[in-house]
Amino acid sequence: MSYTIIILLGLLLIAPIFIAYYYDYKTDPKQFSFSVKTLGKGLGKGIIYMAIYFGINKAYELLVPLNKNHGMEFNSEREQLGIPTLKSDWKVSDYESEQFTTYWWKPEPRNGHFKKIIEYGILDSKTETDYYHNENKKGTFAWSKYDFDKREFQYFMELPNEKLVSVTDRGQLRVEKPTVVKNVSKSEFENYITE
Repeated sequence: MSYTIIILLGLLLIAPIFIAYYYDYKTDPKQFSFSVKTLGKGLGKGIIYMAIYFGINKAYELLVPLNKNHGMEFNSEREQLGIPTLKSDWKVSDYESEQFTTYWWKPEPRNGHFKKIIEYGILDSKTETDYYHNENKKGTFAWSKYDFDKREFQYFMELPNEKLVSVTDRGQLRVEKPTVVKNVSKSEFENYITE
């Protein structure tokens, strides 16, 4: 669509409004100027309210969470808590990270400890999840999740599902997910990451 067509369509929409304002002004100029002043005051207040709203929203995005200082400098606290540390060559993924979540990735090859996700609340970090991959066991992943509020770990493992197809109680075939996520013990988890 060319610019001349857009301009003509704009004029077709705006011209009747200006014609109506002209006739309104001709019928009662005093009332017309009063309504224009009232409209200007309302528009000014609306712009101020919008500026305040967007300013507060931007400040919220920049300042919350209040403590997002859980990068490399937090490694000494991680060692005390028993959480795996970040290595110096790890990078933050700006593509995946959000206001309340930070993704750290190990460079290639990604065998062993390869990813860390830190989730934040308003005041401080909530959880820190560390992902592991063992190249000797294809199709499996393991991760540990540390909860800062409860001060405890949970361990998980994603395994290939050997039972891809099963039969329901009614005799119908059901296709299962290709992987199964299990909550595992600390010893099973450590066995997986050290093999």
